Amino acid sequence: MFNAKPEKTKIVVVVLFIILCFQLYGQEIKTEDNHFYFVQITDTHIGKGTNLEITQNLVQQINELPMEIKCVIHTGDILQDGMSDTINVIKAFAALEKLEAPLYYIPGNHDIFQEHVEKEINIFQEYFGDLIVEMDFEEVSFIGLYSDPIAYSFSVEGYDPFLELENALKRTGDKPVVVFHHIPSVESFYNNTMHDGWENENHNRWEKTLNSHNVVAILAGHFHSDELHWIGEIPLFVASSVTNRFGRQPSFRIYEYKNGKLSYRTQYESE
Repeated sequence: MFNAKPEKTKIVVVVLFIILCFQLYGQEIKTEDNHFYFVQITDTHIGKGTNLEITQNLVQQINELPMEIKCVIHTGDILQDGMSDTINVIKAFAALEKLEAPLYYIPGNHDIFQEHVEKEINIFQEYFGDLIVEMDFEEVSFIGLYSDPIAYSFSVEGYDPFLELENALKRTGDKPVVVFHHIPSVESFYNNTMHDGWENENHNRWEKTLNSHNVVAILAGHFHSDELHWIGEIPLFVASSVTNRFGRQPSFRIYEYKNGKLSYRTQYESE
Protein backbone atom coordinates (compact mmCIF):
# COMPACT_ATOMS: atom_id res chain seq x y z
CA MET A 1 0.00 0.00 0.00
CA PHE A 2 2.71 2.44 0.94
CA ASN A 3 4.89 1.28 -2.02
CA ALA A 4 2.16 2.18 -4.57
CA LYS A 5 2.57 5.94 -4.14
CA PRO A 6 6.24 6.09 -5.18
CA GLU A 7 5.49 3.92 -8.25
CA LYS A 8 2.57 6.18 -9.20
CA THR A 9 4.76 9.23 -8.69
CA LYS A 10 7.42 7.78 -10.98
CA ILE A 11 4.85 7.17 -13.71
CA VAL A 12 3.55 10.73 -13.44
CA VAL A 13 7.08 12.14 -13.58
CA VAL A 14 7.91 10.06 -16.68
CA VAL A 15 4.71 11.17 -18.43
CA LEU A 16 5.39 14.83 -17.61
CA PHE A 17 8.96 14.46 -18.86
CA ILE A 18 7.74 13.01 -22.18
CA ILE A 19 5.21 15.83 -22.59
CA LEU A 20 7.91 18.42 -21.84
CA CYS A 21 10.24 16.84 -24.41
CA PHE A 22 7.52 16.99 -27.07
CA GLN A 23 6.87 20.66 -26.23
CA LEU A 24 10.55 21.56 -26.39
CA TYR A 25 10.99 19.58 -29.61
CA GLY A 26 8.03 21.42 -31.10
CA GLN A 27 9.49 24.78 -30.09
CA GLU A 28 12.81 23.81 -31.63
CA ILE A 29 11.12 22.95 -34.92
CA LYS A 30 9.23 26.23 -34.89
CA THR A 31 12.41 28.23 -34.28
CA GLU A 32 14.16 26.39 -37.11
CA ASP A 33 11.22 27.04 -39.46
CA ASN A 34 11.43 30.76 -38.66
CA HIS A 35 15.11 31.03 -39.45
CA PHE A 36 15.95 32.30 -42.93
CA TYR A 37 18.21 34.53 -45.02
CA PHE A 38 17.52 37.37 -47.42
CA VAL A 39 19.66 39.92 -49.29
CA GLN A 40 19.54 43.72 -49.56
CA ILE A 41 21.06 45.60 -52.48
CA THR A 42 20.80 49.35 -52.91
CA ASP A 43 21.94 52.28 -55.03
CA THR A 44 22.99 50.46 -58.19
CA HIS A 45 22.81 53.76 -60.16
CA ILE A 46 22.82 51.98 -63.50
CA GLY A 47 23.52 54.40 -66.33
CA LYS A 48 26.67 55.88 -64.82
CA GLY A 49 30.22 54.61 -65.22
CA THR A 50 30.66 50.85 -64.81
CA ASN A 51 27.66 50.42 -62.50
CA LEU A 52 25.88 48.04 -64.88
CA GLU A 53 28.90 45.71 -64.95
CA ILE A 54 29.29 45.95 -61.16
CA THR A 55 25.61 45.07 -60.71
CA GLN A 56 25.96 42.08 -63.04
CA ASN A 57 28.94 40.83 -61.02
CA LEU A 58 27.10 41.12 -57.71
CA VAL A 59 24.02 39.41 -59.15
CA GLN A 60 26.24 36.45 -59.98
CA GLN A 61 27.75 36.49 -56.48
CA ILE A 62 24.29 36.46 -54.89
CA ASN A 63 23.20 33.56 -57.08
CA GLU A 64 26.27 31.60 -55.94
CA LEU A 65 25.64 32.03 -52.20
CA PRO A 66 25.65 28.70 -50.34
CA MET A 67 22.58 29.41 -48.22
CA GLU A 68 18.98 29.54 -49.44
CA ILE A 69 17.96 33.18 -50.02
CA LYS A 70 14.26 33.81 -49.46
CA CYS A 71 14.27 37.08 -51.38
CA VAL A 72 16.35 40.01 -52.56
CA ILE A 73 15.15 43.55 -51.86
CA HIS A 74 16.41 46.57 -53.77
CA THR A 75 16.05 49.71 -51.64
CA GLY A 76 16.14 52.24 -54.46
CA ASP A 77 18.20 54.27 -56.89
CA ILE A 78 18.12 51.50 -59.43
CA LEU A 79 19.11 54.07 -62.07
CA GLN A 80 21.25 57.17 -62.22
CA ASP A 81 19.05 59.40 -64.38
CA GLY A 82 15.49 58.35 -63.67
CA MET A 83 12.90 56.11 -65.28
CA SER A 84 12.75 58.44 -68.29
CA ASP A 85 16.10 56.93 -69.32
CA THR A 86 14.34 54.00 -70.98
CA ILE A 87 17.47 52.41 -72.46
CA ASN A 88 18.99 52.00 -69.02
CA VAL A 89 15.64 50.93 -67.57
CA ILE A 90 15.74 47.96 -69.94
CA LYS A 91 19.41 47.23 -69.15
CA ALA A 92 18.79 47.41 -65.39
CA PHE A 93 15.74 45.19 -65.59
CA ALA A 94 17.61 42.60 -67.66
CA ALA A 95 20.58 42.55 -65.27
CA LEU A 96 18.59 42.37 -62.03
CA GLU A 97 16.02 39.86 -63.26
CA LYS A 98 18.85 37.30 -63.48
CA LEU A 99 18.68 37.00 -59.70
CA GLU A 100 17.38 33.54 -58.88
CA ALA A 101 15.65 34.53 -55.62
CA PRO A 102 12.38 36.52 -55.70
CA LEU A 103 13.23 40.20 -56.19
CA TYR A 104 11.36 43.24 -54.84
CA TYR A 105 12.06 46.88 -55.63
CA ILE A 106 11.35 50.26 -54.05
CA PRO A 107 12.15 53.43 -56.05
CA GLY A 108 14.64 56.02 -54.89
CA ASN A 109 15.17 59.69 -55.63
CA HIS A 110 17.29 58.86 -58.71
CA ASP A 111 14.50 56.65 -60.09
CA ILE A 112 11.60 59.10 -59.81
CA PHE A 113 12.36 62.81 -60.13
CA GLN A 114 9.77 65.28 -58.88
CA GLU A 115 9.64 67.14 -62.20
CA HIS A 116 8.66 63.88 -63.99
CA VAL A 117 6.88 62.17 -61.11
CA GLU A 118 3.75 60.86 -62.86
CA LYS A 119 5.58 59.66 -65.98
CA GLU A 120 8.37 57.98 -64.04
CA ILE A 121 6.02 56.32 -61.55
CA ASN A 122 4.18 54.75 -64.49
CA ILE A 123 7.43 53.44 -65.97
CA PHE A 124 8.58 52.12 -62.59
CA GLN A 125 5.30 50.27 -62.11
CA GLU A 126 5.50 48.80 -65.60
CA TYR A 127 8.98 47.36 -65.12
CA PHE A 128 9.64 47.02 -61.40
CA GLY A 129 6.36 46.83 -59.46
CA ASP A 130 4.13 48.78 -57.10
CA LEU A 131 5.06 51.74 -54.90
CA ILE A 132 4.27 49.63 -51.84
CA VAL A 133 5.27 45.98 -51.52
CA GLU A 134 3.82 43.44 -49.09
CA MET A 135 4.94 39.85 -48.66
CA ASP A 136 5.26 37.20 -45.96
CA PHE A 137 8.16 34.88 -45.20
CA GLU A 138 7.58 32.28 -42.48
CA GLU A 139 5.91 34.26 -39.66
CA VAL A 140 7.47 37.61 -40.72
CA SER A 141 5.84 40.31 -42.87
CA PHE A 142 7.85 42.56 -45.17
CA ILE A 143 6.60 46.00 -46.24
CA GLY A 144 8.45 48.09 -48.82
CA LEU A 145 7.41 51.71 -49.26
CA TYR A 146 8.16 54.54 -51.70
CA SER A 147 8.88 57.14 -49.01
CA ASP A 148 10.43 59.97 -51.03
CA PRO A 149 7.25 62.11 -50.83
CA ILE A 150 7.63 62.00 -47.03
CA ALA A 151 11.38 62.61 -47.11
CA TYR A 152 11.11 65.61 -49.43
CA SER A 153 7.61 66.77 -48.38
CA PHE A 154 5.91 66.65 -51.77
CA SER A 155 2.63 65.08 -52.82
CA VAL A 156 1.80 62.48 -55.46
CA GLU A 157 -1.74 62.38 -56.78
CA GLY A 158 -3.44 59.14 -55.76
CA TYR A 159 -0.62 58.05 -53.47
CA ASP A 160 -0.50 58.81 -49.73
CA PRO A 161 2.56 57.01 -48.31
CA PHE A 162 1.52 57.36 -44.67
CA LEU A 163 -1.95 55.99 -45.37
CA GLU A 164 -0.49 53.13 -47.42
CA LEU A 165 1.96 52.31 -44.64
CA GLU A 166 -0.65 52.46 -41.87
CA ASN A 167 -3.05 50.18 -43.79
CA ALA A 168 -0.28 47.71 -44.61
CA LEU A 169 0.82 47.56 -40.96
CA LYS A 170 -2.75 46.89 -39.85
CA ARG A 171 -2.92 43.93 -42.22
CA THR A 172 0.10 42.33 -40.52
CA GLY A 173 -1.77 41.98 -37.21
CA ASP A 174 0.67 41.00 -34.47
CA LYS A 175 3.29 39.50 -36.78
CA PRO A 176 6.88 40.80 -36.73
CA VAL A 177 7.45 43.28 -39.57
CA VAL A 178 10.50 44.38 -41.53
CA VAL A 179 10.02 47.73 -43.30
CA PHE A 180 12.26 48.82 -46.15
CA HIS A 181 12.47 52.13 -48.01
CA HIS A 182 15.09 54.38 -49.61
CA ILE A 183 15.88 57.63 -47.76
CA PRO A 184 16.51 57.25 -44.00
CA SER A 185 14.57 59.64 -41.78
CA VAL A 186 17.70 60.66 -39.85
CA GLU A 187 20.44 63.23 -40.45
CA SER A 188 23.14 62.33 -42.95
CA PHE A 189 26.86 62.93 -42.56
CA TYR A 190 29.10 63.68 -45.52
CA ASN A 191 31.85 66.14 -46.46
CA ASN A 192 32.58 66.22 -42.71
CA THR A 193 29.25 67.95 -42.05
CA MET A 194 25.87 66.91 -40.63
CA HIS A 195 22.92 67.48 -42.96
CA ASP A 196 19.26 67.67 -41.93
CA GLY A 197 17.01 64.65 -42.32
CA TRP A 198 13.25 64.68 -42.78
CA GLU A 199 11.13 67.53 -41.48
CA ASN A 200 10.40 66.99 -37.79
CA GLU A 201 6.65 66.54 -38.30
CA ASN A 202 7.17 63.78 -40.86
CA HIS A 203 9.94 62.11 -38.86
CA ASN A 204 7.83 62.09 -35.69
CA ARG A 205 4.80 60.65 -37.46
CA TRP A 206 6.99 58.01 -39.12
CA GLU A 207 8.49 57.02 -35.77
CA LYS A 208 5.13 56.92 -34.01
CA THR A 209 3.49 54.89 -36.78
CA LEU A 210 6.21 52.25 -36.90
CA ASN A 211 6.58 51.95 -33.12
CA SER A 212 2.83 51.40 -32.69
CA HIS A 213 3.21 48.04 -34.47
CA ASN A 214 5.51 45.03 -34.15
CA VAL A 215 8.20 46.39 -36.47
CA VAL A 216 11.50 44.64 -35.71
CA ALA A 217 13.72 46.46 -38.22
CA ILE A 218 13.88 49.17 -40.87
CA LEU A 219 16.18 48.84 -43.88
CA ALA A 220 17.26 51.74 -46.10
CA GLY A 221 19.94 52.92 -48.52
CA HIS A 222 20.64 56.36 -50.03
CA PHE A 223 23.58 57.31 -47.78
CA HIS A 224 26.07 55.04 -49.61
CA SER A 225 27.50 54.05 -46.22
CA ASP A 226 27.06 51.42 -43.51
CA GLU A 227 25.13 52.93 -40.61
CA LEU A 228 22.96 51.92 -37.65
CA HIS A 229 20.40 54.26 -36.10
CA TRP A 230 17.33 53.89 -33.89
CA ILE A 231 13.84 55.05 -34.78
CA GLY A 232 12.30 54.94 -31.33
CA GLU A 233 12.80 51.32 -30.28
CA ILE A 234 13.41 50.05 -33.82
CA PRO A 235 16.88 49.56 -35.36
CA LEU A 236 17.43 51.29 -38.71
CA PHE A 237 20.01 49.46 -40.84
CA VAL A 238 21.44 51.63 -43.63
CA ALA A 239 23.32 49.65 -46.27
CA SER A 240 26.18 50.85 -48.42
CA SER A 241 25.87 50.91 -52.20
CA VAL A 242 26.39 48.61 -55.12
CA THR A 243 27.89 51.53 -57.06
CA ASN A 244 31.48 52.52 -56.42
CA ARG A 245 30.45 56.18 -56.37
CA PHE A 246 32.19 58.30 -53.70
CA GLY A 247 35.00 55.76 -53.64
CA ARG A 248 32.81 53.03 -52.11
CA GLN A 249 33.67 49.37 -52.50
CA PRO A 250 30.64 47.72 -54.19
CA SER A 251 28.72 45.59 -51.72
CA PHE A 252 25.49 43.87 -50.72
CA ARG A 253 24.16 42.51 -47.44
CA ILE A 254 23.06 39.06 -46.35
CA TYR A 255 20.53 39.30 -43.51
CA GLU A 256 19.75 36.45 -41.17
CA TYR A 257 16.40 36.43 -39.36
CA LYS A 258 16.47 34.26 -36.24
CA ASN A 259 14.59 34.32 -32.96
CA GLY A 260 12.82 37.54 -33.89
CA LYS A 261 16.03 39.46 -34.58
CA LEU A 262 18.08 40.49 -37.62
CA SER A 263 21.82 40.25 -38.07
CA TYR A 264 23.78 40.86 -41.25
CA ARG A 265 27.01 40.26 -43.12
CA THR A 266 28.32 42.75 -45.67
CA GLN A 267 29.71 41.14 -48.81
CA TYR A 268 31.98 42.96 -51.26
CA GLU A 269 32.47 42.58 -54.98
CA SER A 270 34.88 39.73 -55.64
CA GLU A 271 37.73 40.21 -58.06
